[in-house]
Amino acid sequence: MSLIDFPDVPIAPGVPDVRRSAVGIGAVTGVLGTVLGADFFGFLDGVLGPEWGLYDKNGAQIILPDSVIAFYYRGEQRISKYPVEMGSFSSYNKVALPYDIRLLMTCGGQGAMTRDQFLQQLEMLKETTELYDLATPDFTYQNVNLVRFDCRRTSTQGVTLLTVDAQLEEVRQTAVAIYSATAEPQGQPVTSIGAVQPVTPNTQQEASFDASAIA
Repeated sequence: MSLIDFPDVPIAPGVPDVRRSAVGIGAVTGVLGTVLGADFFGFLDGVLGPEWGLYDKNGAQIILPDSVIAFYYRGEQRISKYPVEMGSFSSYNKVALPYDIRLLMTCGGQGAMTRDQFLQQLEMLKETTELYDLATPDFTYQNVNLVRFDCRRTSTQGVTLLTVDAQLEEVRQTAVAIYSATAEPQGQPVTSIGAVQPVTPNTQQEASFDASAIA
């Protein structure tokens, strides 16, 4: 019998490995329990622990919540349809829509960010058009932007605990084709070679301008 007062968890189907104190090597069942029990100083927590974070394109973490308590992902694809004879329809393509993500986070002000800093960062993310990467323990969602967030405090969860429901949306970038050698001069891209300065139109230009067209 172990000298440390811990419950005796049997090795049986359906019973998960239970991690106990780091000093209780061999008392944890399973291979994972043996590895975790040998980790005296908790080094494996930083390597194996799940990471949540919103990062910019330079790899810097933008917002640091105390915890992430819920994650919702919605991806949608629509099948295009067109009418054919006899009043029926036919499907011919499938179009992928940008996905959106809901992230439920908390900030109590005692962690990496104060509540004021947390809200300021959320406002900045809501206003900016920069793209960010959302890292989860299972997958990294690239090129997302914050489009909406709600925050609340309740007496049941503590008036000092800020709970934020943030909605992020995928932004798909399109490439622009630019050709260096074209068959016709009209095919060359327009290039600005100087600053454009407004000038006062002359009499002929004023006469050809129909002000009533935009009135």
